Amino acid sequence: MNSCARIFLSTALMAVLIAVLPTVLPFLASPVAGQDAEALIAFARADNPEIRAAAEAVEAARARARASGLPPDPMLGIGLVNALVSDPLSTEDFMTMRMIQVGQRMPYPGKLDLEREAARWELAAAEMEREHVELEVEASVQRVYYEVFFVDRSLEIVRDNHSLLGDFLSVTQARYGVGTGGQQDALKAQVEQSRLGDEVLALEARREASLAELNALLARPSRAPLDEPSIPDRIVAAALPEPGREVRFTAAALGSEPEEGPIPDLAALQRRAEAENPMLRAHAARIASQRAHAELAGKAALPDFDLTVGYGQRGGREDMITAMVSVPVPIFKGKKQDALAAAERSELANREARHHAMVNDIHAEVAALRASLVRARDQLALLKEGILPQARASLESAVAGYPVASVDFLTLVDNQATLFRHELDYYRLLSGFAQDLAALERVIGGEVLR
Repeated sequence: MNSCARIFLSTALMAVLIAVLPTVLPFLASPVAGQDAEALIAFARADNPEIRAAAEAVEAARARARASGLPPDPMLGIGLVNALVSDPLSTEDFMTMRMIQVGQRMPYPGKLDLEREAARWELAAAEMEREHVELEVEASVQRVYYEVFFVDRSLEIVRDNHSLLGDFLSVTQARYGVGTGGQQDALKAQVEQSRLGDEVLALEARREASLAELNALLARPSRAPLDEPSIPDRIVAAALPEPGREVRFTAAALGSEPEEGPIPDLAALQRRAEAENPMLRAHAARIASQRAHAELAGKAALPDFDLTVGYGQRGGREDMITAMVSVPVPIFKGKKQDALAAAERSELANREARHHAMVNDIHAEVAALRASLVRARDQLALLKEGILPQARASLESAVAGYPVASVDFLTLVDNQATLFRHELDYYRLLSGFAQDLAALERVIGGEVLR
């Protein structure tokens, strides 16, 4: 191959690579390697745009806090005083002066301190709101991550059941071939296989949508791959009883006395949420800021002092100085300053009332999430220790009995479908427990399990 041909081939290959690279790049992105939910949270903290936006809001509030509480800029004036109309630039007249003056407004004592206080509370609120956004993103990452976990386990179960139905179909066709089975059994097996195949397609679409949502939270391409998700051991240990340990229900309706489980009692969780929830703390800071604004509005009618000092130069005559103090006269106090002060007090009362409503809403959310966690633990205990072993034993018995015609095909398929449903319930409850725990930790503002 001559040099021209090699150059042409290299150029063609480069053109093809450039053309297909944008299409294949998402698939070439390295998976979020070996990463559990904690590692994904670290990615989100670094790259999530909502967290970055909240951090910029904090910097904006910090800049405003630095600028608050400073007096107004001084005023510098230069001009002519008492100039002649006939000759404005003349300085021969004894009243004409070239004047320079400096003025400064001095707010009434205490006003600047209140401005600084309001700005400091606004900065504190922005910092708490950033923390709230971080917790929201973390909870969203965990929610979607555990959703992918459930879908992956569901796909495994559905595919295993699809394969098992294939085995059933082989036995059914063999029995039908020798005249010991009915054609409807084979048709039933084929219908069940088709139904499970359709469920695989639905689950794969659901996984793709969940993965795209997760990658959006991580600021990654929608199709960036993810290693097989798992639920952390601490959450599994909280959701499931230890091997060999007697199952004791945490709900009084299912047992005589609730056990001392890993989930704190409701009153303790509500107290923690009221003290540590970032949105409540941010709202409390904004109430404090509004209180400072209301107090400042109450001082609006108190006079600010304008101090002015001037120096006038007169041609051929003695120079002059000027000093002046001026204050505003609040002749519209009842209609203006008092009305604005009343508006700020009403806004303060509004925020205080909304804060009580927020506390009540958070108490209710904590109660609902804790109840869901307790219910999931009880249901998981029932499934793990009772329902699943019994369903497996029932299916094994039916599988052993079907080839020898001691069990009919309908019973076999029903037992298989029952186990399939309970296995899905198990992983749905386990992933739901992890999602509810993440949501509760978002509301509490920290770890929950003891």
